[in-house]
Amino acid sequence: MIYTDVLSPWAEVDQSQLFGLSPRMDTLNGKTIGMFGDFMKVATFMLQVVEKHILAKYPEAKFSYFVYETETTDIAKDEEVAESFHKWLDEIDCALVFYGAVPSSSLFLGYNAAYIEKQGKPTAMAVVPRTYSAGIRGVKARCVPGLRVISYMPDVLDIFGHSDLETTEKNMGAGAPVFADELMDALTSPLTEEEQSPTPASQDLATGTFSGTADEISDLFYSYGWTNGTPIRIPTREAVEEMLKGTDLPRDHVVAKIPPMMGVATVEKIAVNACMAGCLPIYMPVLIAAIEAAMDPKIYWEGWCCSQSTWGPVITLSGKVAKDIGYNTADHALTPAFRANTTIARAFGYIVMNIGGIRPGVEDLSEMGHEFRYGFCLGENADHNPWLPLHVDFGLDEDDSAVTMFWPQEHRVSTCTTVPAVLKALCKQDPYGWDPGMAVILTPKCAKMMAEAGWTKQRILNYAVEYARKPAKDVDLAWLIMNNHIPKTAELPLDNEASTRTFWSTDHMFLLVAGGQAGNMVTVLGGGGDHGGPSCAKIKLPANWDELVKQYRTAKPSYIEY
Repeated sequence: MIYTDVLSPWAEVDQSQLFGLSPRMDTLNGKTIGMFGDFMKVATFMLQVVEKHILAKYPEAKFSYFVYETETTDIAKDEEVAESFHKWLDEIDCALVFYGAVPSSSLFLGYNAAYIEKQGKPTAMAVVPRTYSAGIRGVKARCVPGLRVISYMPDVLDIFGHSDLETTEKNMGAGAPVFADELMDALTSPLTEEEQSPTPASQDLATGTFSGTADEISDLFYSYGWTNGTPIRIPTREAVEEMLKGTDLPRDHVVAKIPPMMGVATVEKIAVNACMAGCLPIYMPVLIAAIEAAMDPKIYWEGWCCSQSTWGPVITLSGKVAKDIGYNTADHALTPAFRANTTIARAFGYIVMNIGGIRPGVEDLSEMGHEFRYGFCLGENADHNPWLPLHVDFGLDEDDSAVTMFWPQEHRVSTCTTVPAVLKALCKQDPYGWDPGMAVILTPKCAKMMAEAGWTKQRILNYAVEYARKPAKDVDLAWLIMNNHIPKTAELPLDNEASTRTFWSTDHMFLLVAGGQAGNMVTVLGGGGDHGGPSCAKIKLPANWDELVKQYRTAKPSYIEY
């Protein structure tokens, strides 16, 4: 069968604000060069080395340093530093912006470099070759596609906080003068016509339609990087129209602009990706809420999706909508064997790829990757929860339904038949991360045991923060200090013989009840926290929700006897 009028899952990008570069400097003598270092102190050390080489050529040049200690924040939106940052901008004539040593910082460095360029300050940015694609995506996301980006990697660049100026200068070695020359040239060489007036990129692949057999469409979409390689349901115009029945929002309503591509997540584009994943129309409200939760400022979205580390999104559903759509929350709560859980997760993964524009090896430069990036859902077992629903912990009403987003990386399971055993299991957790968190999942029997013993969810989490400890010598204190990741809720130990918290606070933790009735199990999805979250968004249902549920809800499989 030939399918025609197949819609594209790839998002359009608003290019109406494309920005040409500011005129370059005629000389650097007598000018004040802004030296902008990112959260890694090695960036400032590198800028100081470059300063020496600039002075050799322009002895009357002046320098003004600004160190932005926050790893994954857009400085244009940071009210805490706005006054000092703009005062610094007023004092400089041009800027060097360093140093995208890891993908997420390179992306945000691009955001911040583009912002400086937009203030009329000729800017050049430096990143490592591995993160060059992320840096370029950052400047394009802020509509300055021509910003001059230099990639440079000395033989040994220490990003783990065990360096100083002398070591950095030694490591930069003989390549430093050439690197400095490239940067000076980026600030002074005349602009090309394209740099002055950038040409909008074609959006034909986002707006066009396709035709072909199911295999041909699946292969074509995979060749463009729009699927994970598994067969898809073909998003014909008719199939997408049916998917749109699941929401009262108009098809052109913009739910978000998803970084780093800043793809326009219209309701229609969400529906296309949902259709490809095999969703039903009644899953649309959940997907829309998942996007809203993921775009919450509490979540540093790019920090997760464009990280060098290993994280994966978890979509957690709570409230009556879970039962309405046939979402599995009991036995096999973590198993991708049920249509609602599996296809919502898969659709979210496609939205990350096709509207966020996050592709493995380009924007997503994770060293190991994560199976959750295929998509992962779980749900709260409302029928056997001794506490209030999860979303109430985030300020919503008990009768609401909601999606909670979290980005863990580890999965550990324990069987705990007593209250002390549960608490001990949580205190033995030691997930990777500089500000780790965890999602604690208790089976109904385990939750009932804890609740009957007087333990609230918050008390359990507080206990874990207080008593989950490890030797101070096992914490990379140098990394935390040299890369400005000092916790705000606890003092770092000064004595290696002391112990310290594993979790700095409960800010990046939550607890829910899920699973079956067989036993007392505790599952911990550990990690998260480093880049914010968790975050929660209310699910908004269409006016004819009850009718839609009757039409589309599917039961769990009726397995054949054998």
